[in-house]
Amino acid sequence: MTKWKYRRGDEDAEHLAKVDKIRRSKDKLKKHNRDETQFELGKDLWAKAGEGWFAARIVEVHKRYAFISPEPIEGDIDTRDVWLATVARRHLQSRRGERNNIVVGDIVLCRPTDDRDVKITTDLPCCVIEHLAPRRSRIARRDPMVMEREHVLASNMDQLLVVGSYANPGVKWGLIDRYLVLAAEQEIEAIIVINKEDLLANESQEFRQKCETEIAYFRNLGYTVFSLQVENQTFEDPVIREIHSMMDHKTTILSGHSGVGKSSLINLFRPEIEQEVEENSNINYKGRHTTSYASMIKLGRGGYVIDTPGIRSFVLRERGPVELSYGFLEMRVLVNKCKFRECRHVDEPGCAVIQAVADGTISERRYNSYKGILSGVSGREGRTRDDSRETSGREGGRGDLEIDIEVESDD
Repeated sequence: MTKWKYRRGDEDAEHLAKVDKIRRSKDKLKKHNRDETQFELGKDLWAKAGEGWFAARIVEVHKRYAFISPEPIEGDIDTRDVWLATVARRHLQSRRGERNNIVVGDIVLCRPTDDRDVKITTDLPCCVIEHLAPRRSRIARRDPMVMEREHVLASNMDQLLVVGSYANPGVKWGLIDRYLVLAAEQEIEAIIVINKEDLLANESQEFRQKCETEIAYFRNLGYTVFSLQVENQTFEDPVIREIHSMMDHKTTILSGHSGVGKSSLINLFRPEIEQEVEENSNINYKGRHTTSYASMIKLGRGGYVIDTPGIRSFVLRERGPVELSYGFLEMRVLVNKCKFRECRHVDEPGCAVIQAVADGTISERRYNSYKGILSGVSGREGRTRDDSRETSGREGGRGDLEIDIEVESDD
């Protein structure tokens, strides 16, 4: 280790000033190099970008490439102007804790290039994604294939619209709970839509009463809940207009199980890409997706929507009791009233939450949902048959653009 030699008087002060100047120069150089190699980079540093580079939004992600659309003004995305993009090679391993480097909704800085750089032969304009802007919101779950890894479904949305159905497939209240936890954490609005109202006539009185109780409970918590029958409704129906008024001028992510009617709902708002709807009523038993990949779509009636594939399992990452109870609005107001500050609300004496459940002010089903998420066992009740891997595409998706896309081999 180098030993410092101290000098006296002005000579010492002059030497220290030189050392400080050298250190500051080195720190500045390190920061510059870090900014050049760092994938996630604040937009305030994008001004140093090369000539012709432009801001864009990820509108669709595939295995080896993505579709992007320029976003010259934040919030004004020309989703008809589609470019084919790949992530710069130096960034391919930059986010190892996540399943994908980029997701639909990401704001990125792109460098125009030719198809040789992206190794794809296409008639579309091509670009390389150089940097990713920090995400202001995101919806994520544990990766079903690698549980230690996170699977981000989409980012930079203003609100979440979770869609369920009364039957075929049956509503999964626990799945709705988990989405609401994420919405609360990300500080985005959450809207609940329960579709296939006409099928209630075939259900028991007990089931209908349970659905009414659950919907009333969510509404009492302050959530907006719609009960409808999408297939027999048009944009002129008041309930559809009300839903659209909440989506106008915003980016909304739609999520839920396969076959609940997400694509049918989107089609009512004149999307730029018509969503294919599976006519087979047994879709939920086969485990097929009518939507096979997430896509950001501009609505002709206003706003943007991120349509996601149907979820088979939705397991949240591990959360402590304090963090998790924040996502349950009825529990949030009680956590400071528990006897112990680190109360798990499971079996501790003097727990205000347990007392509220006993008094009936907190739903027992919601409380059990909280315990399931806390213990890590909740999130698989909606799974369909695992032995069926069949998927179905969509008509008119960007992956089906009428262009010659030929993926070259790595050799």
